[in-house]
Amino acid sequence: MSRLIEKAMQFAAIKHKGQMRKGTNIPYIIHPFGVALILQKAKQRDEVIAAGLLHDTLEDTNTTVAELCEHFGEEVLKLVQAASEPEKSLPWEERKKHTILSLPHRSNEEITLIIADKLHNLRSIQEDVEREEDQVWSRFKRGKRDQSWYYMSILHALKEKKRDIPIIRVFEKETQNLFIGKEALTLKDIDVLFSCAYGIYESQKAKLHERGLLKFVKEVSIAGEAIYRSGNMEMICKKEEFLLSSIQMVHLFY
Repeated sequence: MSRLIEKAMQFAAIKHKGQMRKGTNIPYIIHPFGVALILQKAKQRDEVIAAGLLHDTLEDTNTTVAELCEHFGEEVLKLVQAASEPEKSLPWEERKKHTILSLPHRSNEEITLIIADKLHNLRSIQEDVEREEDQVWSRFKRGKRDQSWYYMSILHALKEKKRDIPIIRVFEKETQNLFIGKEALTLKDIDVLFSCAYGIYESQKAKLHERGLLKFVKEVSIAGEAIYRSGNMEMICKKEEFLLSSIQMVHLFY
């Protein structure tokens, strides 16, 4: 282990002391350590691994930009800033859209760091879902459908990069497994998703069940009906955006 990584581990452990993972009694430091292990497995440079350990220090602790630069240098600081969201006071949707829109303009190392962070979160959620099923989504400020929109939109933003950045392909598979629950989609599956985007006919249910898509489509349909009944135009537009990103994610596999 290099001195830089060891120093980053110590710094992160001190800064995140007393913090817990959302809705659990698991020390928060498990997350940055997990991100660093993913980056190490992906054979990233020490600076990227160190940034993985430090990626939440600017966002979630009292660490300052000057402090991080003093201890770890401008290169690590730049990587951490790339993985940090804008001001926390901004609405959830604005912060997530900022991340999505910035992705195509990031370097390969910055993208690898950002995706390692999201991948560790995905794996943690998947483990919790296997124990608690869908109750796990109540921990989040935004539920399963909003989280699905976010992760699928990340994939769509990076569709031109996945050939050059292997970790995106891993993230792609695990995102699909968590939110759709099917390891491989066919062209027939795409037709089914399009035809059921705004409702499910009884005649389609057997086919959906056979292809492992019934639960996913039911969730989208129920959420959509509630939104349309509300008459909230902003939410209706958001539903359209979610449906589009869902279909776009399917196309990423071809």
